[in-house]
Amino acid sequence: MKKIFVMMVALLTMTSAMAQPSDRKAPKKMTHQEMTTQMTSKLKLNDAQKAKVAALNKEYQDILMPPEPPKNVDGSRPEPPKNGDKAMPKKPDSKHMAKRQEYEKKLKQILTDEQYKNYQKMQPPHGKRPGKKE
Repeated sequence: MKKIFVMMVALLTMTSAMAQPSDRKAPKKMTHQEMTTQMTSKLKLNDAQKAKVAALNKEYQDILMPPEPPKNVDGSRPEPPKNGDKAMPKKPDSKHMAKRQEYEKKLKQILTDEQYKNYQKMQPPHGKRPGKKE
């Protein structure tokens, strides 16, 4: 009888722990101005570099800040597609990657070697989203 009672308590505890809502929020979408401001402060850009980086961030804002995912009518986020679903590609397309590499190349020409190394440290590792814990 005790074993059954202990098993029921353990089962209820696990079920309630798994049913807790996630308080994790998606990272805030930054504008190209906010990104430039952040880069200016963290990379210690001079005025000439700041102007060039601001223009570059504005030109490439579509690859730097992907569009926000759609929301349901009630404001909640839709369920992510299952693995077999074709709605969400697994890899970014080659046009996006080429444009991103073009951005990185132009940025490297603006920044000093030390600043570019610091910029690379600011970027999340490929395949990982900021704020996502594993």
